Amino acid sequence: MTNNIFDALGLKKAVIKAIKNLGYQTPTPVQAQLIPVALKGRDALTCAQTGSGKTAAYCIPVFSYLSEHEDKTALIIAPTRELAQQIQSVFKQLAQGTEINTALITGGKNMQGQLRKLKNGARVVIGTPGRLNDHLKRKSLKLDNTAITVWDETDRMLDLGFAAQIEDIVLHLPQEKQTLMLSATFPPRVIKLAEKYLNNPEKIIIGTLNNPTENVEQKTIKIEGNEKLKKLTEILVSAKGQCLVFVKTQRAAAEITRYLKKNLFDAAALHGGLKQKDRDAAVKGFRENGFKIMIATDVAARGLDIPTIATVINYELPQNPEEYIHRLGRTGRYDKTGICINLIARADRAQWKEIKNFIEKSSVTAKKILENTAFETQKTQLQTPSDADLSKQNHLKTQKIKPDKPVKTQAQIKSVKSSPDMPEQNKDTYIFTPFKKVYVGKLKEPIKKVQRNKKPIIPSKTYGKKTKRH
Repeated sequence: MTNNIFDALGLKKAVIKAIKNLGYQTPTPVQAQLIPVALKGRDALTCAQTGSGKTAAYCIPVFSYLSEHEDKTALIIAPTRELAQQIQSVFKQLAQGTEINTALITGGKNMQGQLRKLKNGARVVIGTPGRLNDHLKRKSLKLDNTAITVWDETDRMLDLGFAAQIEDIVLHLPQEKQTLMLSATFPPRVIKLAEKYLNNPEKIIIGTLNNPTENVEQKTIKIEGNEKLKKLTEILVSAKGQCLVFVKTQRAAAEITRYLKKNLFDAAALHGGLKQKDRDAAVKGFRENGFKIMIATDVAARGLDIPTIATVINYELPQNPEEYIHRLGRTGRYDKTGICINLIARADRAQWKEIKNFIEKSSVTAKKILENTAFETQKTQLQTPSDADLSKQNHLKTQKIKPDKPVKTQAQIKSVKSSPDMPEQNKDTYIFTPFKKVYVGKLKEPIKKVQRNKKPIIPSKTYGKKTKRH
């Protein structure tokens, strides 16, 4: 764009006035490129680094469209509750003083309140896949008038943990709609999967594909595993500003937080095992600078938009290499600088090598795939079960015939259990392959039946007569 102001993007005056509520004076690079494309009604696949203003980049054109089409709605899907809340906060600021209302549909929130908002006709539905599917099954969520769908953090949406749930949602959407996909990372496998849902999209890449933001200094400390906690304490004592410490498990987050509090550090934990009110309180307290240190799992790697975070510490490396980029992106946001410190023990070296290889090689590979992918000009009609299929399924149910159980790999089981926002029943009952949900029975070890010891029968002295047992 030659004239880097919102007036040049084709927005109406009412929308430009609303943008001031977000605090933007000029558009960021991703906003300058995505907004004009979205206003034309085109699909878009957008990759931009963390903290680049992606949320506003799609909220602005969605708000603009809904302002002109009162009978249409929009659906925004996010992988975590925290990200969904952040999106709703941005959209509410944008829609101040208008009749465009939102409904936040996530797990951990009151179902009755969500039902009420949906019944009142929410124009923008923002939710996580699990709870959106719950409402679709209840038939409390209608998507017939959806004109725009936004997939925030698309790479997470199309991984094994969410694929089947996303497929169920897409089946309820109208065939003619606009789809916007955004993320800071697009691994090659995700680009191939995204092809199914996009209609001749505009491909927008800001910065280097699948690379960390340049505003963050990366520092690696090689250390023995049993010295990590001591080193973490030393770093936190000298660190300036707020610190976000990442770990792998809920247990580690709870134990490290307890240790730091015992040593008079002002810390709090954030992980998927907490009640929703406790998660909200932790994020609110951290955002308002109520405490300096947060120990978190990867639920905080996406959607935690707190500009005052100065330091990110990887106490434990993420399981997926792309999550490293999202973790690092919690600092250095909006042209600010930050630092990311990685504590690398001997056991972490293989994973650290994998992360470095992803950053070095994935950018080139993904870019080639993106350039060579011929997205279809017409969307493929998603096939729904025929009457014959449904009849066959019902027959199997009545006959109580169970399907053959496929062989489960540890990687598949691990992927299912790692999803932070997945309903509990799915974790035990299903494994997920791309776009298919396969019943495999409970993943837990079966309970072995223990035969009770029966009392010995004492033979009677007189045959044919009952005698008392001694």
